Amino acid sequence: MPKAAALMLILLAICGCKSPLSPDLDDLSSAPEEIVISGRAYTLETYLYRDFMPVSPPDGRPLTAIIRVTAVDRNPFPATLEADRIWVIYGGDIWETKLPAGSGSGDPTRQHQLEKVAHDGPKWGPGIYVDVVVRLRESNGKDYLLRASNQYIARTD
Repeated sequence: MPKAAALMLILLAICGCKSPLSPDLDDLSSAPEEIVISGRAYTLETYLYRDFMPVSPPDGRPLTAIIRVTAVDRNPFPATLEADRIWVIYGGDIWETKLPAGSGSGDPTRQHQLEKVAHDGPKWGPGIYVDVVVRLRESNGKDYLLRASNQYIARTD
């Protein structure tokens, strides 16, 4: 680890500051459910599930989160906007992970959406509700948080 990065981590630990890359629970909980970026509105849709198919372990597979960031105007999703991180919140517990690079849906009727999948989450649920927050990042480096509240974790059998 470079000396500057190590020093930054030590300073953050000493002063109790949070890293700008990891929002705290208050920041995540207060994220809006619709954001406007460059005059365009965006919302977040999710499908969360745990797999209990017969080939799965007896206690099921970890959480999978499918997210779709939707341009409300239904115009093509901008190439300058990326979803790079997800947080799933269950009470005071938070699962945080990176979202894979790349974008879009192969479906030509969904060019207004950015779809991503996160795997290997916690074994919460199924049958519970969580909040989901996604970080959107513009190509100029500006970040936005977008939330979907009370999202159901389904069970596949």
